[in-house]
Amino acid sequence: MDCSICKIGKTKLNYPPSAFGYSISATNNGVAVCNICYGELNSMMDLMNKSNNSATTYYPANWGTNSARRWKEEAKVEVERAEGEVERMKREVERAKEKEVKQVKEEMQKREERWIDYLGGLAAAFTEESYSDIHVKPGSGPSIPAHKFLLATRSEIFKNMLSSDTCKVAQIDSVCLPEFNHEELETFLEFLYCGNLAAEKFEMHYYSLALASHKYAIPHLQKFCEEHILELLDSSNALKVLEISEICSNETLKDAALGLIIDYKDEIISSPGFQEFAIQNPHLVVHILRYACTQF
Repeated sequence: MDCSICKIGKTKLNYPPSAFGYSISATNNGVAVCNICYGELNSMMDLMNKSNNSATTYYPANWGTNSARRWKEEAKVEVERAEGEVERMKREVERAKEKEVKQVKEEMQKREERWIDYLGGLAAAFTEESYSDIHVKPGSGPSIPAHKFLLATRSEIFKNMLSSDTCKVAQIDSVCLPEFNHEELETFLEFLYCGNLAAEKFEMHYYSLALASHKYAIPHLQKFCEEHILELLDSSNALKVLEISEICSNETLKDAALGLIIDYKDEIISSPGFQEFAIQNPHLVVHILRYACTQF
């Protein structure tokens, strides 16, 4: 016999005529249904009648409010759990970054130490005056022994100077750099040999070193001066840095110096050295005024 509901399945069961208090058949013998439809009917009737075979589902007082409050608390707990997981992942990422940065720093330090060891022989040759073949004369004070090969490899200007026709005809044993005094020249040569300087020495001689890096076309010294002068830059030396930037055609130093001069204009303009600076560098005063106009 076909199922009275789906009309497809073959019936093996008769659904009772008054199941759960509902009569669903006009006959007294129930309705013929298949197993599948029988199960679905039972589920539907259970859903419709949860209490004592009644067609009405009864909920306790404040059920909606209490359920909403419970769902809100459960959602809050889930959000807190998710936020905690995000924070944990952030901490793991930060630890991984710190570890990676630490490894990079350690590797850089090892390379620097190897580089210093490698240059140690040149530094020793400079301090011990070993096998020197030329004397470098400052504008004032005694000359300093050096090595032609090193001067030539550090600067194209020195290379051309030492390989000129005049030098080929008569072997020279000295060269004069009159813009330096003895202490400045010693610091300049120390950098050429070692590729680095102590902070105190650089701070004392950064003006002469920056001008020499430009005059003798020494890229490594130019970059070294730029980076370290930016670190030294303040209201007390901003005018001098601006002067350096103009002579060396360094836009990075110029922008930094101009910005700081404008930031501390009252202090700098009223300083004792500003009048002398303005007399010696009127074109730079014009630069300052033009830059100030762009900031307001």
